[in-house]
Amino acid sequence: VLALVGTILMSAFGNFRAAADISEAHANIIGIIKDARARTLASNANSNYGVHFEAARAALFKGNTYNASDSSNEIYILPGSTEISATGLTGGAVDAVFTRLNGTTTTSGTISIRSKRNNATRVITLEFTGVVK
Repeated sequence: VLALVGTILMSAFGNFRAAADISEAHANIIGIIKDARARTLASNANSNYGVHFEAARAALFKGNTYNASDSSNEIYILPGSTEISATGLTGGAVDAVFTRLNGTTTTSGTISIRSKRNNATRVITLEFTGVVK
């Protein structure tokens, strides 16, 4: 009986943790995108900013092109139980770069975040105007 109750509790805790991890990743990636757009609109360092997406991380970068070796990149590593499972951005892009003065983006589309534990998915939509949902 104790083993059965323990198994049920562990399963419930695992599902709770998976939901918390995917919510955290979703909120943080939206925050990174909004930060890149805000920095661009503010013309921080007289530059524009963008976000580069990989399976296990997202990187906020300065300039028109992502350079993995640039020390000014700000890296967000997703929780280990989540991943960016798909980037459905314009032209198959993995970067979203914002334009100065108006905050529009060079690519629009979706970024999908998936839980490795239960395959739940959350989708972020990036519009051409730079608005993220």
